[in-house]
Amino acid sequence: MTLKIDGVRAIWHDERGWLSRADKELHNIPPWREDQPRDCEVFVNNFRDTIRATRTRRRKLGTPSITQEHLFGLAPLDPRLHWGSLTDPSSAAICAHLQLANDLGYEGLVLRQGDHWVKIKPAETHDVPITGCVEGKGKHRGRLGFVTTAKGAVGAGFTDREREILWAEAKAGALVGQVIEVSCMQFTPNGQFRHPFFVRMRPDKLSA
Repeated sequence: MTLKIDGVRAIWHDERGWLSRADKELHNIPPWREDQPRDCEVFVNNFRDTIRATRTRRRKLGTPSITQEHLFGLAPLDPRLHWGSLTDPSSAAICAHLQLANDLGYEGLVLRQGDHWVKIKPAETHDVPITGCVEGKGKHRGRLGFVTTAKGAVGAGFTDREREILWAEAKAGALVGQVIEVSCMQFTPNGQFRHPFFVRMRPDKLSA
């Protein structure tokens, strides 16, 4: 078992420096050095602070600082992420370890058996690209109503401010193709979200 942290994947390129999986430049990360993995997870306090720290080209007052201790190697794996091992675990045992990890502030666990990895989190979420967007009605007129994805429409979970910001991006032609994280109770027989709920934007991920 290894710990799952809610950070931003950073991959070192000799010519361009640290880049995200979406091939976008990441900023304020200490340069790669010989004794350091070239594939890391950056984590500073929480996901929001990590995004701010890695996306701010010029640091401002209040921008979180990134130090070497905020980089967790993925290949090879950082020893700080190791969380022991289980043999033929029951669901109760897995849930108990998950709760301990969550209590310490980690997002979840990754169960590894050879090349087979299973991510375990308190709630099931899925990262999907936005394929379309629709203006809201009533109180949401003039801002985002819902977005469409390959797994169905998502309209719940957005704050009023997020609806305003995302609708502005939609009108500028910059929203479709961005990736969002969505939670749902389950899937319908044809693979569509059942009771989807917007969790957050995932600017660190590339649209498939």
